[in-house]
Amino acid sequence: MELDLANDRYPRLRSLVERAGHPFFLLGALALWWAMGLSEVAALVAAAIILLLMEWLERAIPAKPSWRLSVRARLALVGWYVALLLVAGLVLASYEALVTPTLVGVREGLGSGIWPEGWPLLLQVLMLYFAADLIYYWIHRAIHRFGWFWRLSGHGVHHAFHNLHALNVSATHPLETLFLTLPMVLLAGLFGAPSEAVAGAVVLLVVNGTLAHANLRMRTPMLDWFFTSSNQHRRHHSQVFEHSNSNYACNAIMWDRLFGTYSDGDVEQTGIGPRQPSVWEMLRMPWREPGDVDTAASRARGGR
Repeated sequence: MELDLANDRYPRLRSLVERAGHPFFLLGALALWWAMGLSEVAALVAAAIILLLMEWLERAIPAKPSWRLSVRARLALVGWYVALLLVAGLVLASYEALVTPTLVGVREGLGSGIWPEGWPLLLQVLMLYFAADLIYYWIHRAIHRFGWFWRLSGHGVHHAFHNLHALNVSATHPLETLFLTLPMVLLAGLFGAPSEAVAGAVVLLVVNGTLAHANLRMRTPMLDWFFTSSNQHRRHHSQVFEHSNSNYACNAIMWDRLFGTYSDGDVEQTGIGPRQPSVWEMLRMPWREPGDVDTAASRARGGR
């Protein structure tokens, strides 16, 4: 426990965020998205506002005060964020052209009325949220299980960063966007979920992912049985290999609890080795990992 309570400038704010911040930020993002017309642009605006708020809170009440970001590191992560948005847009456009028509054909072959469009929109959003994270839970778990899949996905980049922050939500290799965007494409194409429900689920997924990576203490009783909190996801990014092989559900921690991969406990440092690789080393990870890392791929090569 690194926090020095004697030097805590905002003890009430810290306590409020830890206990009630998680549901407040999720509901606030959904309310903002709703007020702005339920559009994809509104989803991006809501996510951006939450990210800016996390940035301020990480400076005011950090879970790990020593995990301060330098200006250079912050700008680098902003660059990752913008780059991922652009790459994700290209990947989604490719899926729309190459994959969605096939999925729609399968859906039409099964008959109409697959998706419960008459249900309340919030319920549709939650269905997509938990279903998408269930699909990614198994993809993510396989990535950590098989060295070849770890390399193929480029997932080592996301784990390579020391000192986790909200901006790290998008710090990943371009190859991984193929797997990150796939669950929602499959669900929308196969079941015909309306665009408003998809946009709402994306708001929740992006915002909760941002909260999960934040350098903040957040653990709301009962909610953290279903929605992944920062305390839980920080464990998944632990530099200790055994700790990182847990809490695979980036957004819906209930799947880890259900399938026996849940883990709890404090984290001293995040990353995959004693140092944080350079950007060039990160981009090469699918083909060549640094020699000082401890990952599923390095252990597969070493026979561990």
